[in-house]
Amino acid sequence: MRKRKAFRYPLVMLMISALLLSACSNGSSGTTDPGQTAGEQESSEKGPVTLRVLVMETGAKWNSHQDSAVVKEIADKIGVKIEYVEADENKFNVLLAGGDLPDIVRTDVNKFQKQLIEGDLIIPMDDMLAEHGKDITANIPTVVDYSRKNWSNGTGKLYFLPPQVQSKPGESIAPITIGPTIRWDWYKEIGAPPIGTMDDLLDVVDQIVQKHPQTEDGKKVYGVSMWQDWGLWPYLIPPLIFTEMSGATSDLTAATVGGHEFISVLTDESSNFWVAMDFYNKAHRRGLLDPDSLTMKNNDYMAKATAGQIVVGPATWAMGDYNSQNADKGKGYLVVPAGKMAWTGAVNPLGWQDKAYSISKSSKHPEKAMDFLNYIFSYEGARTMYNGIEGTHWSKVDGKPTPTEETLALKAAGGVPYEATGLSLDRNIIGLGSDMINPNDGQPVDLFTSEEALSKAATTLEKDFAEYFGASYAGEVFKKQIEEGKLRTFTSWMDGMSDEEIIKRNTVPGVTLSDDLKKKEAELKELAAREAAKIILSKDEAAFEANKQTALEAFRKAGADDFTKWYNEEVAKLRAAHGL
Repeated sequence: MRKRKAFRYPLVMLMISALLLSACSNGSSGTTDPGQTAGEQESSEKGPVTLRVLVMETGAKWNSHQDSAVVKEIADKIGVKIEYVEADENKFNVLLAGGDLPDIVRTDVNKFQKQLIEGDLIIPMDDMLAEHGKDITANIPTVVDYSRKNWSNGTGKLYFLPPQVQSKPGESIAPITIGPTIRWDWYKEIGAPPIGTMDDLLDVVDQIVQKHPQTEDGKKVYGVSMWQDWGLWPYLIPPLIFTEMSGATSDLTAATVGGHEFISVLTDESSNFWVAMDFYNKAHRRGLLDPDSLTMKNNDYMAKATAGQIVVGPATWAMGDYNSQNADKGKGYLVVPAGKMAWTGAVNPLGWQDKAYSISKSSKHPEKAMDFLNYIFSYEGARTMYNGIEGTHWSKVDGKPTPTEETLALKAAGGVPYEATGLSLDRNIIGLGSDMINPNDGQPVDLFTSEEALSKAATTLEKDFAEYFGASYAGEVFKKQIEEGKLRTFTSWMDGMSDEEIIKRNTVPGVTLSDDLKKKEAELKELAAREAAKIILSKDEAAFEANKQTALEAFRKAGADDFTKWYNEEVAKLRAAHGL
């Protein structure tokens, strides 16, 4: 479910990572015992070495497709198979405390570098670069240098490499994955009324629920739902399309996309948190909120989405397997134009920092782990993971790499057969962003990003959506509205900047919390979650206002404003040191 997956640089685009917490996770996968070593599972003498990757997310699809063409190609090329070990934040911290970690750790570098390095839990990659990291050195030198300076806990060594490195935006717009994600067939049925605010969104949801109180097989339909095992995520991410506010290295602060003046998420009433409180409480009072919303986990949420019981969600990857089962029939969930912004991707010269890879000291195969990391940052590896095998899924036509008609048709059909190929299955595991140009052929590493491919590979659902708005593919719907000035993007703030200025502004180091401040942040987040439940379940406007004032006082008393003041001071120091 590219699952967790985000918007400032580091200060702006770190959020993208969060989103992309996005973009990031789908479906279900088996998890395994983190204490079992790769060597105990499978030795290189019997075949590929199994490298186990600790990921701070649940419900990813990677483990479910170990027989895919992409997985087999990785095994053939570098002799490894990748297996995810899934963990929520609590389990992740327990595993860190235990010290015996899987081969590779994927986590938020700004939050966990100190703990991982000082705890002697991960190893520097420097000595392995010459033999096992040639593509890393050649293709992402800016990231390598930055990582040594800013993600080494002062040691000057290379410990972390985030995926999805991309220094320039692409020209086309792929189907949007983050934003108000509505059952398109139902939204179209009521005339697809404009959604300018979250109140408009509730009105749309209400109309749909009135028409469709039950699924075709008799299950109750809920307008709005959420899950509770990703911290404050349900309160911070869904509103950002409407507020243009996002966070960076702490869930407790946020700034306008592209900005660097941070507000307190908990005490500033214009924040995403309070916009979400208003939205969910109104949904509750109108009978549109799933009663399980305050106790449900992500996998349970996606099961309801797969059953068609939820009208609107925060991202396409959050809606379970409904689309894979129904998109060919023109039914399913799509992000629709709404609010002020469109998540069309981002410029990430430092990659998705909340998904940074490191090699654990517990690994029995550190060189193989390095081979794998080198592969995902190579042009060949990225092309394979996005588009599959040359001669099978794509081939050169007049010297230009092009997806085959069969591959485009398979992608257009969607569903299990396409997923089973492993193509573009989890972007969190691909080192280079989709629009990075492969200098060997002059084309983006992801061949699905061309307008021709986007049109040909569109599902029946996406085609219906595009045609309704007079476009040829889903992303073009948003492209037209952006060109008309109706929507901004998360890179609009960089318009008119030189390439050098873009890189400079997007490589400001992110604020790193001390152990004491991480503890304070955790306490405030726990307090916020408790207060949120009371606020959301307020029976009327008067009760909502009373619960809101009680929460605001509790947040101030617990130090939320002091935290934000310190955070802004750190941002100012980091920007000044960076020449801004």
